[in-house]
Amino acid sequence: MLQHLSIKNYAIIDALEIDFHQGFSVVTGETGSGKSIILGALQLIMGHRSDRKSVHPNAKKCIIEASFDIENYHLSDFFHQEDIDYEPAQTIVRREVYGNGKSRAFINDCPVNLEQLREFSNEVVDVHSQHQSLLLHKSNYQLQLIDSLSQGHTNGHRELIHSYKKDYQKLKEIENELNTLLSVGDESKSQLDYFSFLHSELESANLVAGEKESLQTTLKRVERREEVLHTLQKIAFTLDNNHLQTPVNGQLQELSTDLEKISEIDPKYRACADRLESVIIELLDLSKESEILLSNIEQEDCNTEELGNRLNLINQLEQKHHVISLEELIAKQNELEDKLTKLSSVDARISELESEIKALRSQLNKTAETISSNRALVSVEIESFLIETIKELGIKNGQFKVSIEPQDKLNEWGKDRIRFLFSANRGMPLEEMSKVASGGETSRLMLAIKALLVKHLNLPCLILDEIDTGVSGEVAGKISKILHSMAREIQLIVISHLPQVAAKADQHYKVEKIDDSKATKTTIRKLSQDERLEELAKMLSGETISRAALENAKALISNH
Repeated sequence: MLQHLSIKNYAIIDALEIDFHQGFSVVTGETGSGKSIILGALQLIMGHRSDRKSVHPNAKKCIIEASFDIENYHLSDFFHQEDIDYEPAQTIVRREVYGNGKSRAFINDCPVNLEQLREFSNEVVDVHSQHQSLLLHKSNYQLQLIDSLSQGHTNGHRELIHSYKKDYQKLKEIENELNTLLSVGDESKSQLDYFSFLHSELESANLVAGEKESLQTTLKRVERREEVLHTLQKIAFTLDNNHLQTPVNGQLQELSTDLEKISEIDPKYRACADRLESVIIELLDLSKESEILLSNIEQEDCNTEELGNRLNLINQLEQKHHVISLEELIAKQNELEDKLTKLSSVDARISELESEIKALRSQLNKTAETISSNRALVSVEIESFLIETIKELGIKNGQFKVSIEPQDKLNEWGKDRIRFLFSANRGMPLEEMSKVASGGETSRLMLAIKALLVKHLNLPCLILDEIDTGVSGEVAGKISKILHSMAREIQLIVISHLPQVAAKADQHYKVEKIDDSKATKTTIRKLSQDERLEELAKMLSGETISRAALENAKALISNH
């Protein structure tokens, strides 16, 4: 049940605290006093969308906080699955909305997203706002009502719906993939031939990573062979040729010997000797390397024309495929290979998808049949309960029927088309509610449906916003009796203008708009017995309270 509601800096509310109790609570107040503002704040707790208008003009953010007692409602699995602290005796939900329209939400101080917030709130509170009566005319809303009641009538119906929707979504995804493959079928065949030709051309080129650079180097070396030979021979001749009187290496070796002799005289001489030793080692290495390079080039037998042709082939392929390197060309070859693999497997994938669709459709049809059976079972009870209840509410000749029409095609809800058919007068045929039900009749039908929901579903709290709109007198008294009966099963909070309804409540709250020199504020308070009597008298006679109105108010309360 809803235990406490705190509102700070929301719309024209600076700060508001209110405790709620089990049983039947009524909220009254003049039109425009702010009842809808309080309801809007509560709906933020339920995960409704927020905007910057929610925040008081003089504040940076608004904070809505509500505490619930959920100890008897078996919600521990939700908390464990979502990794939220479980505090059943006092679960605190908080929503913070900032001036830029952004918001944050928490359950027991654990951050949650709006989807998690909605999932939790759907289990603990049901808010019926004024516009929801109009939803009763909508086919999807009618169907959801039937499914909600089916869950209370048949265990596992909700899980069945969830499983069906999951499979249906998967079916749509597979069908989309299949349609895409079929639509490009002919094009795929022509692409297959084209990609196959390009791939074969690249494959026959036997491309090797790094080959282009190697070819370019080799071609340059071959084209300038004489120059390279002359330079390498000159290095060997200068450094080590024994025909010279004193080769460079020999001269350096003599200098090294001389420096070694004087190196012990001064550390600077030792440094010179070490540096010369390093030079000698490096030159010896250079001499050997040049001999190897000279030997390689003397033995090298390359065909300049073949090298040029190979390099031209690579360049042509790069230009053809709009790439700037051999590595990119090899990547292009791999990409073509992947495309060929995919295109070659299109037929196999089409066959695979068709089999999956067939199996899924079979499963969905079976599930849809079970769902339809559950709906048919609960529809009989719905019809009988609603007809009996609307007769109590003054529609004495009212008739109601849940029309379940099987459809050929599967949809996201199964294979049923649901229609609520209604007739208020004897002898008149049943027709869709949207065509024949007046506003008052729609409100009474919705009240009857809420009474049925209370009977079947284990909801902690139900809030009804002016569900008694459009009725008065004797019907108002009957509505109050039904509401009082509903409150035996659930915490019921009703926003009402009817004194007959307010008199039946266990707790009476009044919403007021207060004007001071600075601003207009909305407040709410629980009325004492004397204040309640006075409020009922005002609802009966207006601001000027007559003795008769007070006596009528006392009579209404005594009939409680």
